[in-house]
Amino acid sequence: MKRKQHDTFARAFMKLVCLLLALILIFLLGATALFQQVLGKIHYTQPPADFGTRLGGFLPNLASEGIGKQSDLIGGTGSGIVNILLIGQDRREGEATARSDSMILCTYHRKTGNVTMTSFLRDLYVPIPGHHSNRINAAYSEGGAALLDDTLRENFSLHIDGNIEVDFSQFAQIIDLLGGVELELREDEAAEINKETGSELAAGTQVLNGEQALTYARIRKLDADGDFSRTSRQRKVMNALVSRYRNMQWKDLLPLMDQLLPLISTDMNYGKLVLLAMEIMPKLSGAQITSQRIPADGTFSDEKIDGMAVLSADLEANRQLLRDTLLN
Repeated sequence: MKRKQHDTFARAFMKLVCLLLALILIFLLGATALFQQVLGKIHYTQPPADFGTRLGGFLPNLASEGIGKQSDLIGGTGSGIVNILLIGQDRREGEATARSDSMILCTYHRKTGNVTMTSFLRDLYVPIPGHHSNRINAAYSEGGAALLDDTLRENFSLHIDGNIEVDFSQFAQIIDLLGGVELELREDEAAEINKETGSELAAGTQVLNGEQALTYARIRKLDADGDFSRTSRQRKVMNALVSRYRNMQWKDLLPLMDQLLPLISTDMNYGKLVLLAMEIMPKLSGAQITSQRIPADGTFSDEKIDGMAVLSADLEANRQLLRDTLLN
């Protein structure tokens, strides 16, 4: 009798396990279909592979596509970080090519859930693989995000897991769709925005629309350090957006993504984007966000090369700084 009861219990338990597994599978299939529908609105710079065939390639580590010796790179398999490069490019209507006006490396630290934003100043003078040395923003115009990634890898030992690109018009549209961005303005910053956009902003905390935020992010003549303050403003915009939306629930986020995603371009496929979102979003509400820029203070000098005003940097010192801040 006990044996029969035991068998009955075992069969009931296995039925329960099978039911739970079936429910989980149905949920995952439904979520996958939903994500594919939403993510299908993105412009992919490379055709995305089928979700199912590529998903396994990113488990258990998203950063698994390094080039060269992984031990020599900042990022890649086993590093504990994911590096996503945000590229703001200055392509205007009628132009075939563009330079990268803004380059911000967003590093997600998997153990802590924290994020580090690193700006690369566009006048930084570096060797560009397969080309002559030039300002770093020339790499994008010569070979797009792929060549820019190669340039960062060769000069700073960085493994880039993926790129997200927007142009000026798309940036402004994204800010408008998000309902603006709240920033603290100095009096001269407010005056510059007013001059360029016909606004009537004053110093202090203001909510900027897309056109105003774009103007703010591109200001470089108000400060003696030029591009240094400009990239600082860009990181402030990013930080303000993340701070505002870091606690948003999936049910509220998905309709917003439906409008935002057509405005961006990326070389990451469905599987990678889904896994990134599933890993990062739950941790974002408690994440600490820090920022820095390359070249760092004390590691560069202003020079004129081939008639260009450039930043000539100690690349080894900046590589070490990135290793210290991103891996430790």
